[in-house]
Amino acid sequence: MIVNIICEFIMIHQTEIKTVCPEVHVLNGIESCIAHIEARGYYVLEKLLDPDSADRIEQCARHLMPQDGGYVKMEGSLNHIPELAQICAHPLVLRVAEHFLSPPIYLANNVAMMWCQPGSAPGDLHADWPLGTVPEPYPPWPMLLQTMWMLTDFTEDNGATRMVPGSHLSGRMPRKGDESEEIAITGSKGSVLIWHGATWHRNGPNTSLDRHRMGANIAYIPSFIHRSPDSWPLVKRDVYEKLSGRLKGLLERSVEIREA
Repeated sequence: MIVNIICEFIMIHQTEIKTVCPEVHVLNGIESCIAHIEARGYYVLEKLLDPDSADRIEQCARHLMPQDGGYVKMEGSLNHIPELAQICAHPLVLRVAEHFLSPPIYLANNVAMMWCQPGSAPGDLHADWPLGTVPEPYPPWPMLLQTMWMLTDFTEDNGATRMVPGSHLSGRMPRKGDESEEIAITGSKGSVLIWHGATWHRNGPNTSLDRHRMGANIAYIPSFIHRSPDSWPLVKRDVYEKLSGRLKGLLERSVEIREA
């Protein structure tokens, strides 16, 4: 039964984009992912997206983003690459998100493309919104579940996300010196990193000479957490109206208000 819901297809620029569902993910992926997130704060599901499909999304995003070097973000990417909405609704990822957040769940950020080019400096270690606006100690359960789709290989020297394992159980924001415990979370193109929003993390430095890394960041929130309308760009109404019912449900709190 799980096998029947894991695979789905999306279109980008009239080209088929395929998610893949190797048997190991179907049988063990959800259980392993949940257990590892509970204990360590993160997990990588390998090769959920076909590499050719990852290449096409990555190239589309790169052509829309500044080519000035460094670390570049494109917030609200659904408005520019609407087909990304289908990755937001990958069935296996949604099963994990619903386990931790309980349905109904919603998208918070409408996809942020994150491009770490050669020479990029490391980011600052942090935990994610809404933490920082919540008094410490933080609860052990997540108020946000994050994902990063690896549209290129993520390696230690091209800026792979770095995390402090187990930090989601600390109940606090990171302090100076906590980065000494971080590790690089590497993975192959088409994989997805899922993490508890309280896990301390940052982008690593890209020390390579000629290799960039691109990720699609998608954040999920439970029904009792409400994003501020000006936190991230809203999904344009014409984009929203073209989506399937499941995707509209995920996005219904972050779409432009219908004009009277």
